[in-house]
Amino acid sequence: MSRTDAALQYRAALRAGIKYYNTQVSQSRNPYLPVLDDIVNETQVSGQQVLGIREIPLFLVVGTLTSGRKAAFAGNYMPILPDDSEFAGKWINLCTSQFDEGGIRDPIKCMEFMGRFYVIEGHKRVSVLKSVGASSITADVTRILPVWSDDPKIRAYYEFTKFYKLTELYQIQFSMPGMYDRLLKKLGKTWDEVWTHDDRSLLNSLWLKVSRVVDQRALQSLNGRNASDVMLECLEVYSENELLKADDAKLQKMISAILQDLKQDAQEGAEAHISTTPEVVDKSIVRQFLDDLSRPDALHIAFIYTASPETSEWAGVHEAGRQRMEEAFENQIHVKSYIAARDNADEVMETAVREGAQVIFVTAPLLMAPARRIAALYPQLKVLVCALSVPYKGIRTYYARVYEAKFILGAIAGTLCRGEPIGCVAQYPIMGTPAAINAFALGARLTCPDARVLVEWSCMPGDPCQKLVDAGARLITSQPGTVQALKDGSGLFELRDGQFRSLAREVWNWGRMYQKIVRSILDGGWEHEDGSPSVNYWWGMNGGVINVKLDQDAPEGTQQLVGILRNGMVSGSIHPFLSRIKDQQGVLRLDGEQWMTPIEIMQMNWLAENVSGILPTADDVLEMSRETTRLLAIPKAEKADLT
Repeated sequence: MSRTDAALQYRAALRAGIKYYNTQVSQSRNPYLPVLDDIVNETQVSGQQVLGIREIPLFLVVGTLTSGRKAAFAGNYMPILPDDSEFAGKWINLCTSQFDEGGIRDPIKCMEFMGRFYVIEGHKRVSVLKSVGASSITADVTRILPVWSDDPKIRAYYEFTKFYKLTELYQIQFSMPGMYDRLLKKLGKTWDEVWTHDDRSLLNSLWLKVSRVVDQRALQSLNGRNASDVMLECLEVYSENELLKADDAKLQKMISAILQDLKQDAQEGAEAHISTTPEVVDKSIVRQFLDDLSRPDALHIAFIYTASPETSEWAGVHEAGRQRMEEAFENQIHVKSYIAARDNADEVMETAVREGAQVIFVTAPLLMAPARRIAALYPQLKVLVCALSVPYKGIRTYYARVYEAKFILGAIAGTLCRGEPIGCVAQYPIMGTPAAINAFALGARLTCPDARVLVEWSCMPGDPCQKLVDAGARLITSQPGTVQALKDGSGLFELRDGQFRSLAREVWNWGRMYQKIVRSILDGGWEHEDGSPSVNYWWGMNGGVINVKLDQDAPEGTQQLVGILRNGMVSGSIHPFLSRIKDQQGVLRLDGEQWMTPIEIMQMNWLAENVSGILPTADDVLEMSRETTRLLAIPKAEKADLT
């Protein structure tokens, strides 16, 4: 670049600087560079780290260490001094060398605080490179560490520093804590895994593509959310290949479809509303009359299965529930079923909408991503996915509190175990499973204080049932379709003469759940809960959606025990987790005085002390089980205090 061209570049940068300056002044905002000395004081600093020479993103270079140089620059790092000033001459010389002498080679010197850089030496170098659209600059970096606190921004920053050690990607900065865990889970990685050059390049490419396309005006409406947040949200809905292959126009549409999910949980800690009992809407006669007049002839409902009900036990029980629901409402609803695979779920759901669906029940959590997309495309559509709580505003989730039935099955097993170990076959290490295992173990402890429960997993190599039998278990509980030998589905089984005989079964009344949800929609209950960030229907025995059925020849005493426990849980006088409970490491998890909240039960990530076995990770399970395990992963365990 000639000096004449460099002078023209300065004038263009000067115009940009003056424009920014005037805009800020008109809005009563600081028009100059932020000064780190004015932002942080010694009481807010816990220490420093010398990072050394790094290539850092220029968009993160936002200020200056001291106030001495701020008057030469507007807050966007563009110059505001006249083009005939000494400053302008030096700026122009630098601009010339950037193109004619191999670029600006000397690293700037800066401090990094909370993911942003404040220049000590090299302000003009930053200004020149920003003016010509450069993406990065070499810098000698010293990091200032803030004092630790529970402030979400501080927590998120410390998670960033840990992530940066793995990747050296400064641009991947999330606005809230917990998001790096989500990213690693989505990418199938762990905190102790070494990243390759290809790993870094892929993530950087994804970030660059999303950040280039995302509408900055849309980000401003998201209360502090940023391009990294949008990238993560995209990765949880779309595959890496879909994002990388999409052109800018298509990617913009893909991003727009998920922005409402970013809006709904913009505040850290936003949780789903857990509906633990069916909603009852009390209406006046006049209100009921008016609603009946405005109600369409029939509510059109679609059911989405991933397999035929004739060949899949899971789809079969949902189909039976659908039929009972349809019978209950007669002419009030019109129901149609569809079968979808992962690669055509979007098209199938679109077809359902075109054919009039107003409500869609998605019976498999693996179709969560297409369910989110269809909900975003059709805001008036009511979309529900059969899964435990997932905080997305566009959809709702529903499931039964299976741990209540497991508690009763455990109590039955305790009366019969004769001091022998009791087996438990678990399916996936996902949200809700630890609660079910622990409830079973606590139920066994209720009737046999020394009861010991052995856990094996059907999602891991080997025959879990045979492993338990080899370990001495004669009584085994399982989930639907978990073990071929236990053909009667979920429940409690006893090994006799080499064959398993059913003693008691869990009864999942999906028909009751579907009836109550649809009744809530028809009666206006859906709109009553519509102000919540997101809603999960997690109903139990008090809602009639989960129960225990004994074998016909069960002893009278066992029948009485089941009746007492069932009635106690329905009334609320008995709760599986209202007792003193330690985990496998001897940590006191519950003191027997305080109630656990539904979200605490749902996100339980430990096993009780009378349980032998592990909670495997996604890397431990069979490949075909990894996607489900990652999608509904158990929250990362935190250390608890020993008492």
